[in-house]
Amino acid sequence: MKITHQKYPNHNLANETERGENLSIDFILSSILGILVVTIIYVIYPYENLGFSEYLKAFGIYLSVRFVYYFIFELGYSRTPGKFQTQTKVVNKDGKKPNIAQLLIRNLSRFLSVFSGISDDERAIHDQISNTFVVQDSTLKRVESRRTMIILFNILLAVFWIYYFTETTFKSNAKSILLTALILATLYAFTVLFRRIGKK
Repeated sequence: MKITHQKYPNHNLANETERGENLSIDFILSSILGILVVTIIYVIYPYENLGFSEYLKAFGIYLSVRFVYYFIFELGYSRTPGKFQTQTKVVNKDGKKPNIAQLLIRNLSRFLSVFSGISDDERAIHDQISNTFVVQDSTLKRVESRRTMIILFNILLAVFWIYYFTETTFKSNAKSILLTALILATLYAFTVLFRRIGKK
């Protein structure tokens, strides 16, 4: 997806950097919420044997939470937390707020947009399918969401570390997988921390 402003000159399309920042912030926030919901459900309703169907169900819940996150924010504000950060919003072809059907289609098809980075259409796949646009609008209030995202990420990380050390019913392979994920997430958290310190 390369923004040249040649295909859609009447729209002030958000550039690749803004779209990338939207993606990173919203992916992390929606994933945190998705993982949190799945964890809460499986703590309340634990399963003796986690088979493939249960993992599939957990993944479905995770994706559903992510869909609700995007849909609710775009329905209410035409913006997600990532878009509040970049002063961008979702509009229809006339520059107005998209209708509910467009937002449903947009956010259901969002999960097909993996290959949008190699497109030269100036829009992501879910933009094209729903006939919506992500535009830049400097008159919009800018709300920093990066700090909130980092705080939420670290809280969730701490909760998982506590859960790891207090849970006694884990099977060894499940515990190894969780430990690997926690180590990688912690390394990521420290990398972000050092970058922030370096900028000061």
